[in-house]
This record gives sequence, C-alpha cells and structure tokens, in this order.
Amino acid sequence: MNNNFEEISPTAIVTSYPRTFTDIPYEKEIYNWIKDNCDTNLLLYKNLAPEIEARYKLINKLIDKSKINQILELAAGYSSRGLIYSKKGYTYIEIDLESVSQNKKKILEKIEENIPQNLNIISGNVLINDDFDKCKKYLEDSNPVIVVNEGLLRYLSFEEKRVVAENIYDILNEYNGIWITSDVTPKKFIKSQNNALQNFNKNLSNITSRNNLNDRFENINHIKDFFGDIGFEVLEVHKFNEVKNDLYSVNKLNIIDEKIEQTLEDAIVVIMKVKEKIKKQEIKDE
Repeated sequence: MNNNFEEISPTAIVTSYPRTFTDIPYEKEIYNWIKDNCDTNLLLYKNLAPEIEARYKLINKLIDKSKINQILELAAGYSSRGLIYSKKGYTYIEIDLESVSQNKKKILEKIEENIPQNLNIISGNVLINDDFDKCKKYLEDSNPVIVVNEGLLRYLSFEEKRVVAENIYDILNEYNGIWITSDVTPKKFIKSQNNALQNFNKNLSNITSRNNLNDRFENINHIKDFFGDIGFEVLEVHKFNEVKNDLYSVNKLNIIDEKIEQTLEDAIVVIMKVKEKIKKQEIKDE
C-alpha cells in the first residue's frame, strides 16, 4: 500500500465543506480560510452534511456523557471541536499530519483572538510511535483520557489500523479512559453512502488511493474480534440517526432523502476501553 500518508490530507477539506451547512460553531470561518488559502479544486458534496454533522454531534454527545475532560483527537483535520472543548476548560490535544496541523494553527490565529492554552496542536503521524508519544507531555497523569477519531482508519489497511489501535491501547492502558470512534466503517455503510452520494467514493479514490473497500469491516462481529485481539472491549455501539433530531442540515435546511436516511442508519460510532487485567505483552504472546 502507498505509504504517502499526506495524500489523505485533502479529505479534511472534503469534510470541512459540508460542515458549513450545519450550525456547528466556527465551521464557516474555517472553510472560508481554506477556500482562500488551499487548493479546493475538489468535488465537494453539500449532501454529505447530514452524515458529517451527525458524526460530529454524536461523538460530542458521547464525550459529554463520559464526564472525562481530557481529550486526544487523532487526525483532527479542520474540525472546530478542539477549539470549542478547550474553551469549555477541557485539556485538548490534536494530532494530524504536518500540512493540516500547520494550516490549523494559521486558521485559529485568524478566527480566534485568544487561543486557549489548553488546546495543543501537534504535527505527527499516528502510525509512528514516537509521534504518538509527543501527545503524552500534554496529558495530566491523574486524569483519564478520551481518544477520538472520525475519518482516519477508513483510509488505512488492517495492518495499519492495528498499529494505530496498539498506540491507542498504550495510552489508555497508562491513563485509563475510553476510545470513541466512527472509523469502524462497515461495508454496508459504504454501499449506502454510494447510493446517497453518486460517485462520492469513486471521486474520493481520485483524491487518495487509500479509499479501498477491502479495508472496511464486514460487520460488528468483525469489529469486536479485530479490536478484541488487540486488547479492547466494545462497550457501546451507536447509530448516527440517534442525533437526527439535532441536525440543522436536516431539520432547518431539509438536506435529507431516503438514501441519506439510510446512511444515518448504517453508520456507527463505537465506544471501547482496554480490557481489564490484560497486558499488551500477554496479547502478543497468545
């Protein structure tokens, strides 16, 4: 597989654009900066808004429910979540590839007069252990952590997914906490997405070669088995349509039809934790 991970970076623009059709704070300002400063010669989809908004808001809902106030977001892209939660007093660490993280810092300097000191933006590749370890210096030892990612693992092979998951395991084994992710993309969701957004995945594959159906999970049992082998327990599974009533793009802008409805039914977010009394070395020895 192609090891040029920077080719994933433009997908952060693909998801930034539909967030402008939501009521998520700062997203219009963020995309305006991107439009003025980046190559946006990409096929962008307004009708992706319900999916992206649901993903964002469902993850936020689960963060709030957890009562954990220390967050590490992987491949944070151009999302405003870090700015919003750090302004609420959360310790927030974002890590992304060099091009995106540097742009993110410039965006924040443009749209926010006082960037919270508890918002830390790190350049790095989460498949590289040393880069991942950079995040630890910003974590408080006495507090658990939530690891969040939305839009990363779907672009990785299963071997690469395992590397990232093992790095997350190390963090949660040391600090305790949970992993909240929508990146366990099942194949049936990709089929729904293809029906709702004509040629979306085909066009995405023109942006990055890392959009392969073979890198998707078959079903929930596949998800549980894969991450269970690494040392995780799946605690909860949530469908995107749980937050349908909260979606501005659906309820105010009426961006919805039966096909989009199906994507909200098939897309999921899972919450995982490290299995009790299972050490990484024990898993490797099995």
